Amino acid sequence: MPRNFVLYGLAIVGGLIGYFVLRWLLGPEIMFVVALIGVVIGGVIVFRNLKTNRKVAEATPEQRTQALAFAPAPDRAALYLFRNQFIGKAVGINVLIDGREVAQLKSPRFTRILLTPGAHRIAGYTGTNKKPGDGEGMALNAAAGDVLVLKCEIEPQLVGVAIKYTPMALDAARADVLKIAKMAVPDVAEI
Repeated sequence: MPRNFVLYGLAIVGGLIGYFVLRWLLGPEIMFVVALIGVVIGGVIVFRNLKTNRKVAEATPEQRTQALAFAPAPDRAALYLFRNQFIGKAVGINVLIDGREVAQLKSPRFTRILLTPGAHRIAGYTGTNKKPGDGEGMALNAAAGDVLVLKCEIEPQLVGVAIKYTPMALDAARADVLKIAKMAVPDVAEI
């Protein structure tokens, strides 16, 4: 994440230098029109990204408390997915398990999904990107009674974004998940 802040800082400095050089070469009136066009294009991009979010049900306090016990199911694995990053905070990530859409997570939120024992594939996309193919995503092996925790993050690319899942140890992730006030109810409770 610090690498992104350095890149954003360099982009801002480069943009300001470019703006003032072009303003000096073209004049303030033309650069005002160019800057206005840039603001409109930026607004359209933000609006397009946010309109793909959908209404997601929030868990009741009882559901959240039960999930935060991190108790494994006897014949299933419990998968916790959480987001707590600032970048792309308002953009929902559509989470797919075995090619099936199971939840949408905005930041900061978490969800809990029960998995049947065996091999699974988890992937994600934002509404403006194309859905991942069958072989794309992260392989996940679940055993009965496991409690698995994955941190879901947006990684900015040159064009678009990539969705990254980072496996975390339960003890290390427990503190992060406990700080998150909202739990999203998954569309599919079991896979």
